[in-house]
Amino acid sequence: MRYMLSVALFLCLSVAAYADSLNNLVLTDAEMQKLKKYFPEEETSHLTWKGDPLSITLPVNKEKRIIFSSSVSVDVKGALTSDQLHILNNDKSIYLTALKSFQTTRIYVTLKETGEVVFIDLVTNENASDTTQQIDIKKNHNSPEQNESFASTTSETVSQITEPTTSNDDMDFADGIRFAWQEIYAPERLIPPALTFSRAPMHTEKFVSDLVYGDKVIAHPESSWTSGSHYVTAILLRNKYPHRTHIDLRKDLCGEWQAGTLYPTADLKSYGNKRGDSVMLFLISNRPFGDAMGACHGNA
Repeated sequence: MRYMLSVALFLCLSVAAYADSLNNLVLTDAEMQKLKKYFPEEETSHLTWKGDPLSITLPVNKEKRIIFSSSVSVDVKGALTSDQLHILNNDKSIYLTALKSFQTTRIYVTLKETGEVVFIDLVTNENASDTTQQIDIKKNHNSPEQNESFASTTSETVSQITEPTTSNDDMDFADGIRFAWQEIYAPERLIPPALTFSRAPMHTEKFVSDLVYGDKVIAHPESSWTSGSHYVTAILLRNKYPHRTHIDLRKDLCGEWQAGTLYPTADLKSYGNKRGDSVMLFLISNRPFGDAMGACHGNA
């Protein structure tokens, strides 16, 4: 199954382990292709609707396409006139052309399939990009710590510390990360039945302070799944400070991990920047998340 996702979505896949030796092995070509086929190349930039208004900047006198997962209707509620903004609605896409500059203005996009209304704050900038924008709809957006929109993406090296697992009893690392990514970000109707994955207890607190060294971020474990003898866990990381920070999983991560990835980037913007102060960390371990962090607490 192909999803309307971009290969640029994925990612900065790096690894860390709490062990004597850190021998990073790049995923095989077959494993790389297994990941990439789910993220077709497409010149799009993604935002994720989780309840907070999304911000989109339009160039002036250039058309910008916005893609949704289902048919939509658009209402500007009289805030803009036809000589300020031209809207063309074509099923799952809307085409917006700012005919002149205007101040930040909210438009209301209704998903016909569910009736949910997405709030989009439009602003104009002469130098803004007209690159196609895709809006992903998160299944649940009831947690304040999850209400962040990701705009920038990066594609870097994929690596891990052990060879990919291929036995019937164990999940493939690439499959595990892809499954967790889809559970967090893909629209519910696009998520296939989890035939080999089941929810797993995390054995942890709502927030953990010692997963990332250096007191850089707030870490909020969101969900964990298991398949065979392996676990994959999604953890939201949010910058704590009014300056940018970088996460280096080879140096900054505590715990016993087999593989991991940061999505969409390892570089976090300053706290409060809703388009970049948070990233999602996916970690694979051979024990529940809290147990894999045992060494960080001085446990065996």
